[in-house]
Amino acid sequence: MNTFLDNVLNTLGRKQLAIVLRSVLDRYPVIIHGDSPEVIDSIAETLVNLVPHRKEVVFGSDFVSYSEHERMMNHERSDYNGERIVYRSPSTSTELLRSQINDFQGWIMAINQNDIEEVKSKLGQASPIIMRFAEGVLKLESNGTPMAITNTRFEEKLLEKVTSETGTKMERITRILRRAAQGKVSERLEKSLIDLKQEEERVRQSLYREHIQGFVEAAWRVMIILMRLRLLQGVGVKSVISDKMLRQAIDYQGSSIDRLMDFIKAEWGEDFRSSVQDGAGHQFGDRLEGFWSI
Repeated sequence: MNTFLDNVLNTLGRKQLAIVLRSVLDRYPVIIHGDSPEVIDSIAETLVNLVPHRKEVVFGSDFVSYSEHERMMNHERSDYNGERIVYRSPSTSTELLRSQINDFQGWIMAINQNDIEEVKSKLGQASPIIMRFAEGVLKLESNGTPMAITNTRFEEKLLEKVTSETGTKMERITRILRRAAQGKVSERLEKSLIDLKQEEERVRQSLYREHIQGFVEAAWRVMIILMRLRLLQGVGVKSVISDKMLRQAIDYQGSSIDRLMDFIKAEWGEDFRSSVQDGAGHQFGDRLEGFWSI
């Protein structure tokens, strides 16, 4: 993410940026349109960086047909351990997109202004997230209908944490450099020494990847537990776990179990809600708690 694009994304505001982050994490189709193909293509590339745990595949260069897309989707569905894909379509592939693709889950698309209505009609009920870049400002036009995204507590907390931790780390580095240089070099050289904008961006990206990876790994641990409970259900054993006990088992405090299960459904196509009970008080869960703590 370069400085220009950081500024563009920040024009959305924290709440709308959190909506975009949740949209990309949960594989909603995302459309960016505007009158500058170069800028909307760059924004699409930046949005791909929001999901560093996924493999980027570019439509129009890495693949060009419906049959290739279908093979990738089928392979992904059959392999839980495989790397998930984020599909990016640059503005130059708009015409090909209209003719070849029918399923847009996990797609980030840069669309020329003149083609936006036709592409929207192509998506039908897929509830895309739509953003428009105009006059140097990026605006969120739609956050998905009819399933509007409203709960972004995890995403807002993550963005705040990355900003706060980046500031703390950079302040420590700057303090050390300022102390080392103060009174020993010219003011101009001292100012140059503590100009760490590029380094700060690297720290920010590193912290962001760390927090996203922690969330993904926690969701994976939840899925492993719940898949085993599903096996028990398949042989007639009543197997429901409390959300409190599940949180203790995965040892992760970054988000709610509900949010992790939403992500599991989007990332791996599995819905485990029937296996999780709100609250801590049921006998089965209490019996297993001691066993799992060994």
